[in-house]
Amino acid sequence: MKNTITVAAVMILMGIAMIPSCYGQNIGSDNDMTTDEDLRVFDGIVTNVDVGKSTLTVKGATEVTFPISSDTKILLNTFNDVFDISLSDIKKGNYVDVSYRRSGTDSRVPVKVIQVTVQ
Repeated sequence: MKNTITVAAVMILMGIAMIPSCYGQNIGSDNDMTTDEDLRVFDGIVTNVDVGKSTLTVKGATEVTFPISSDTKILLNTFNDVFDISLSDIKKGNYVDVSYRRSGTDSRVPVKVIQVTVQ
């Protein structure tokens, strides 16, 4: 009986010790579960589209301006299908998900936008 209690106590202590390793991990993302530390996904409402400067400003938890390049994939996600669109098709007030690469391990500065999905 004493061995059973000791084993149970050790297992409980191991479980408690593992809790911090399960929560609060840097999973490499603001809003998703990716493990790529430089890849981020940001979602929110479009507040500005500047086709001339090739930028997209989105307000989520904060407001972020994303640089849009010619190789950025821009998609319209409808209930039935997904369509390629251009930056000029995005309107103020659209809800978007922006997948981007950031600079530096602690920086949230977007460097390269991989994909913009308009919902």
